[in-house]
Amino acid sequence: MPRPWQRGPGRRYLPLALVALAVLGLGWIFGSRIYLIQATKAELHRLQAQQAAIHEDVFSLRRELAAAALSPVIEREARLRLRWGFPDEERIVILRR
Repeated sequence: MPRPWQRGPGRRYLPLALVALAVLGLGWIFGSRIYLIQATKAELHRLQAQQAAIHEDVFSLRRELAAAALSPVIEREARLRLRWGFPDEERIVILRR
């Protein structure tokens, strides 16, 4: 049993434990920040790639829209989508079962 004027065995390690706890706490805080920054960077790269793909789709649609006023394009779309043809053409439909 320690005397009143002597330090106990646990008091010797208290400052060391507080310093270790502070270092671990700061490491956890800054480590989690680094992890969140890396996750945000990855998400940013994913969103930039998605944005580039959307811009490419928009540009291709604009090119198609500019070419849509041409008569061969109108004829091709009428034949493909609406299944239209000239009056003297005959269409043969083959059904496979």
